[in-house]
Amino acid sequence: MSKKRATLWKCPHCGRGFAKANQWHSCQRRPLDQHFAGKDKRLREIFDLLISRLRKCGPLRVDAVKSSINLASKHHFGGIAVRRDYLRLGLAVDAKLDNERIVRRQQLGRRRVGHTVILRSAADRDRELMTWLKRAYQLQSR
Repeated sequence: MSKKRATLWKCPHCGRGFAKANQWHSCQRRPLDQHFAGKDKRLREIFDLLISRLRKCGPLRVDAVKSSINLASKHHFGGIAVRRDYLRLGLAVDAKLDNERIVRRQQLGRRRVGHTVILRSAADRDRELMTWLKRAYQLQSR
C-alpha cells in the first residue's frame, strides 16, 4: 500500500502553504531586505551562503514574515531571526543534538526536538551546522 502525499493547505490571503487547514499564522510578510536593514553586513553574507547551500538539498521555500525568516521544504523545518550582530537559527530534528553551540533546546513532540544556534561569523556556518540543517530538511521533506 503506498502512502498518499498530503496537499498543503494554502492561505487564501497570503498564499503560504501549511500542513493543516486553517493553521494559525500571520499573513504579514516583510521584504527579506528589511530584516537586514541597519544590521551588520556580514549577517546577510552568512544568510545568503546558508541558503545557497540549503538549496542543494532540494526545493526550498524562504518565507520572510514579520519577525523571522522561515525555511521550508514540504513543511517548515527551521527559521532565522536577524538580530543586530548575529543570526538566531532554529531547527527541528528527530533527536537531541549534544553540542555546546546549541544555546536552547525544546521538546516539540515525541519525535521532534527544537534547537537554537547563534551565528556570528562565516566560520559558524560549517559542515556540522549544515549536517544538522540537512537532517532537519530531510525530516520535513518526507
